[in-house]
Amino acid sequence: MRAFYRAVFLFAVALSTVHAETQSAARPAASPVSTVGYLLQGIFALLVVLGLMWGAWWLIRRTGFNRKFSGVKMKVVGGLSIGSRERVMVVEIGDHWLILGVTPNQINTLATMPKQELPEDAAGTDSPPFAAWLKKTMERQKNDDKT
Repeated sequence: MRAFYRAVFLFAVALSTVHAETQSAARPAASPVSTVGYLLQGIFALLVVLGLMWGAWWLIRRTGFNRKFSGVKMKVVGGLSIGSRERVMVVEIGDHWLILGVTPNQINTLATMPKQELPEDAAGTDSPPFAAWLKKTMERQKNDDKT
């Protein structure tokens, strides 16, 4: 990163020198030209542009603007950790829920089911945990598949 800043600095110095030489050719030789002012002006302009780029990146990342227009209607309904690095996730895609087994190396589809309503008090303390709800729902689906 230090090499990048050094290259930008040298580029700014070279640019200000060329600019000063073109200005000095148009002026009488009696007035000396200060390149420090041009150098500071160029560095300041570069910092402003880099700051604007960083601010736009931060704003896009923070607001999720890029995800809103991706065209995929997908959201995570819930998840359960079953090991140190393994999880079972329920993902909603359109009118279906996918139950996925997620490990560091792969993602497997464990089951699919139609979209269901979550209990209204899912975040409350008196509701059953997500694991119990998932187990009950999968058992109900198995029973429906047998009949």
